[in-house]
Amino acid sequence: MSKLKDCLLNGLQKLAQQHTAETLGDRSQYLGVSEVGSCPRKVILSKINPVEHDLVTLLRFRRGHMAEDIVADALTAAGFANFERQVEIRDGNTMCHIDFVFTSQSAKTKSILEVKSPEKTPQTPHSSWETQLYLQMGLLARKYPDYVIKGAILSIPLGDEVELFNGYTPENGIFNGLRDRAEGIWLDYQRAVNGEEVELATEVTPLCGYCPHLSTCPRFDADEAEELAGTVDELVALQAQYKALAQQIDFCKGGLLAIVSQRGPIKTSNRYLREAQRSQKVFVMDRLAEFLRPYGRSVEEFQESRPYSFLEIKKAA
Repeated sequence: MSKLKDCLLNGLQKLAQQHTAETLGDRSQYLGVSEVGSCPRKVILSKINPVEHDLVTLLRFRRGHMAEDIVADALTAAGFANFERQVEIRDGNTMCHIDFVFTSQSAKTKSILEVKSPEKTPQTPHSSWETQLYLQMGLLARKYPDYVIKGAILSIPLGDEVELFNGYTPENGIFNGLRDRAEGIWLDYQRAVNGEEVELATEVTPLCGYCPHLSTCPRFDADEAEELAGTVDELVALQAQYKALAQQIDFCKGGLLAIVSQRGPIKTSNRYLREAQRSQKVFVMDRLAEFLRPYGRSVEEFQESRPYSFLEIKKAA
């Protein structure tokens, strides 16, 4: 199994390098719009010292490419031919590669469709998705000033509902602010490449746990990570709700189970309720100990402690 995983890892790394070379070029020579919304320190260090992605990340990349192909194949099969894929637009040191651009010459409109493939569709689009889309719309509007620009985000997760977040239009204020941010990141990157001492800007978010440069991040040298307070407070509130909901669920289940246990299956609210039984195999420790005793062995010899990790939250002293 380990050899198979190594084979998958090596193969996907080569595919990722090939895809980057063919569609994105040398990313050290420009700032992608998806990078503008990320932590500046992570973006800059990742350009200077690229790290090899693990298997999970590489599979996520492939899933994203597959989602785009699925959309393209479906649109083509449905008879649509007015779209382009991976439309490249460069503005100074910033470049975008737009997943889909639909053009209507008669209506003079160009509509962007950005495809995402998350684990689960969020209730609202992630801010990083919207940042990317606003930059794309702004760059497209600058290149085609005679066209009305529109934008949408299509979420295609695995095992969840497909969702279209629509109705986006260019916002000059947002676009200009993001351009200023991009210029600042690029300037710091150039200074760092030239060997200058640069205090790289950092942004603390729950995604920091997936950053390959977290261990050296100065923001976590402080006594308190204030930026995570909102996320921690939200988690604590959700855990309290979960505990209360679990108690309510157990109470409802227990009452209904008691009814069907005595009266048998019933129908209510267009649903059938019945008592179901399952069985599972378990070790009978007394019998196992009795079996091992003649051999001078004990159950404890076949038990071991295995560490595991979890998030512990306690009140600070």
